[in-house]
Amino acid sequence: MAWLLGALLTAVPSAALAGQEDVVLLPTMTPVPAANGTAPKLERPQRTGPAGLGRWARQLDVILGESVQDLGLTMDVSERPSVSAGSLTEDALVKRAKDSWVVSPRLAYEDGHLRLRLLAVAPGSKVVLVRSQEVAPREFEVRAMVMLRDLVQAGRHEASRAPPGPPGPVEESRVVHHARSQGRAVLALNAAVLGGYVGLSLQRASGSSDARLTYPLMALGTGIGLGGSMIVADEWDVGLGDAWYLSAGAIWPTAAGLLLAHSYDVSPASDRYVYGLVGASAGITLGTVALGFKGMGEGGATLTHSGGAFGMLLGGIAQLGYEGRTDATPTRGMGYGTGFGVLLAGTLATQIQVAPSRVLLVDLGGMLGTLTGAAAASPLVFGDNNTKGKDRAWLASMAGGTVAGATVSYFITRPRAHHAGDDESPTQWAALPYGGVIGESVSESGRRSPVLGGGVRGSW
Repeated sequence: MAWLLGALLTAVPSAALAGQEDVVLLPTMTPVPAANGTAPKLERPQRTGPAGLGRWARQLDVILGESVQDLGLTMDVSERPSVSAGSLTEDALVKRAKDSWVVSPRLAYEDGHLRLRLLAVAPGSKVVLVRSQEVAPREFEVRAMVMLRDLVQAGRHEASRAPPGPPGPVEESRVVHHARSQGRAVLALNAAVLGGYVGLSLQRASGSSDARLTYPLMALGTGIGLGGSMIVADEWDVGLGDAWYLSAGAIWPTAAGLLLAHSYDVSPASDRYVYGLVGASAGITLGTVALGFKGMGEGGATLTHSGGAFGMLLGGIAQLGYEGRTDATPTRGMGYGTGFGVLLAGTLATQIQVAPSRVLLVDLGGMLGTLTGAAAASPLVFGDNNTKGKDRAWLASMAGGTVAGATVSYFITRPRAHHAGDDESPTQWAALPYGGVIGESVSESGRRSPVLGGGVRGSW
């Protein structure tokens, strides 16, 4: 089967593989100052060189090799071994780009930072496109891909331009704008749910339990909430983080109001829905005021939801510990904990920047800590002679496990600062097997044939 696949690929007409989409990717070079003050020479960086340029250069070769294929180009690896310093001048690159793209990456270490410089020439073009940028180590891969994409797009535009003719109207440059109101769907969903709850609350607060009124009022509230959210999203730029932040200001205060109404045994029971409406109104008002001063990221919105959830958990544990029992639902402690938790977390979210993944990992650590604390102290509550002291010790073990798990996760997930000049920085291991057509070769007669191969690529 492998022989048959190779025969089929070899039978592809060479004209189909040739053309404007071929690219010669030259190896990464670094400029080395000359002793006599002449122009710097280009050399292949060594692995043990300053700032680990050899390691960065080999990683850049892999990144660009994958990027050119993602851009729809066919990589030609036949000329890479024959590269010399003299063949990397701008004139040589233009001459080499007669029938294919030519990309020559340069990497240097300047003032404690990595400087990436890409040179590209489109097929048949006489213009050398240059893209240079100072790159942080943690953004090395992304920046290299973006820089190459910019050069290829500019080269394709240059190659597709018509020959010079009479001047015509100037074409406006295309600018990519940030999508407006990305949180429209999230805001619409939460507003519709809240509107339905408002309709149900109004019907229950009136003392009526007629189902013929329940569903129409809920449908009316849902429609009003949905329509209002669409108007808001059109008037203001509501981001995804903004929408989730407002949802936290609606969901958790509503839950806090219902829990407190239940704990204080509000009568009649239909009035308890109003407590939820009061909580939702207060939460949405505070959230809107906070967003009026500063937008909210997705990490801050996640943090606000986490504050409400863990506030409910710790508030319930606090009430049970105060009462010295474990056989009741601590609605009062859960209500106060939810309210204070979402308030504190929402306030903190306006002052810090955090990644959503880190918040979720800290939440996971806190939950695992809760389960670990409960399991470790479980012999205290599973027995015939339970006491208030044992119940409180078990609850304290749960609360301590929650705090300890979240604290450990917080320090483990701290982002590490990488410096370009630090060769002793931890190496990230990554490996990925590959196989198939890895390039093409050109014979002396001009016949182009695919190159089959396989291996493992990565960094270690």
